[in-house]
Amino acid sequence: MKKLLVAPALLCFIFSPLSSAQKRAPRSKAATSGPHQLLSVKATGTTRYTDKEILGASGLRLGQDVAEGDLKEAAQRLGESGVFSGVVYSFSYSDSGAKVEFQLTENEKNKLVPAHFENFVWFTHPELLAALKQRVPLFKDVVTTSGRMAAQIDEELQALLTERHLPGRVELLRQSTQDGSELTGIEYRVAGITTSIRNVEFPGASADQTVFLERAAHTLLDAEYFRSKLAAVTQFDLLPLYLGRGYLKAVFGPSEARVVTEADAKTGDTQADVTKSEDHNPNDVQVDVILPVTPGNIFSVSSVTWKGNSAVTTDEASHIFHLVVDHPADAVRVTSDAENLLKLYRSRGYMTAEVKPVAQLDEEKNTVHYDVNIDEGDLYKMGELEIIGVDTPSKERLNEAWGLREGQPYNADYTKKFLDDAARLLPRGLQFSASVNEQLDKKERLVDVTIHFKVQ
Repeated sequence: MKKLLVAPALLCFIFSPLSSAQKRAPRSKAATSGPHQLLSVKATGTTRYTDKEILGASGLRLGQDVAEGDLKEAAQRLGESGVFSGVVYSFSYSDSGAKVEFQLTENEKNKLVPAHFENFVWFTHPELLAALKQRVPLFKDVVTTSGRMAAQIDEELQALLTERHLPGRVELLRQSTQDGSELTGIEYRVAGITTSIRNVEFPGASADQTVFLERAAHTLLDAEYFRSKLAAVTQFDLLPLYLGRGYLKAVFGPSEARVVTEADAKTGDTQADVTKSEDHNPNDVQVDVILPVTPGNIFSVSSVTWKGNSAVTTDEASHIFHLVVDHPADAVRVTSDAENLLKLYRSRGYMTAEVKPVAQLDEEKNTVHYDVNIDEGDLYKMGELEIIGVDTPSKERLNEAWGLREGQPYNADYTKKFLDDAARLLPRGLQFSASVNEQLDKKERLVDVTIHFKVQ
């Protein structure tokens, strides 16, 4: 049996892609005798990645001859990815070869953001992800906010297009919060091409559902294909069509695109369309969009319970909410009804009221019970009125016409009515716009109102 010889640990610390520090143990003569065949790579300190993924990301290959310089470069690659805040390596060797261990410190999750792929229409989304994960072993649907991973994905996407002789160039866009203080995602898209939508398909929808879906999706035809825009259309335009009909568990899958070939384009086309396809520009790509849907079952209202209301009676609230027992639940209308009930509370001075309908589904019976939870908050009264932007006589007329006196319960609807009637009190021959600011004094339970008039 061959005796295992353990070389002194060779350590390399990498704290960021921009700086590194090395710490070496004293070398022995045996440790510097030359390269050794790489037998294995082991990773510790990571729960996200396997030994195989770390091996791939390091650039090492099992069976190759490795020396200290190779391990340094491998550790540097791992550190420059941005995935790890610390990378330490050590190795042991025998006559058979070398075994390497990478001791890793993972970056915090808040330094990882989602990756979005907008218009890579020649691939399904799973195909694109699989190809990227093979080329970028540390990529797992999220991208590091520092390091080289984001740029590496950009490079590999471009390589995919080039290898398959596909048009366009890959662009990387950093998404951030509105004030720009925080990175929220990395978006990749193919620039230099136009991907227009020819048709939209809804696998999973019934024949009658397809009718109303196609009607709603008509505006998408000839529009440019981007997955994020399709996701927004699905959430705000298409899903409500199901929720409003009682399909409370309806779910749309992510969009996919199928490139229309010249043969597809000519099928059923007019002669003008055929002529157009013969002069086809490879940078003009036409696609059929696929939006899979799982409608689920229709849920009917079984009962409604009102909780926390006193300033508005249950009878009043019930007339605002259109929840009819034994009829399909209209989840879209429930949301608008909650807003209308909130307006009623504000008209009675309950400026901080909250209305929260909670649906409890019985999937065996396909019924839904609603708990309408109401937090009325405090009653607010009229505070001070300030009118600015007009001359003194107009201000006096407006103050005199204002019907809410200090100490009376505030009515949030009153201001709109007041402004509708205010035109006759303003100087003639001028057009005014008005903005209203309601300032809540939570300590005194007062609403101070400022109306600012501007000449247009």
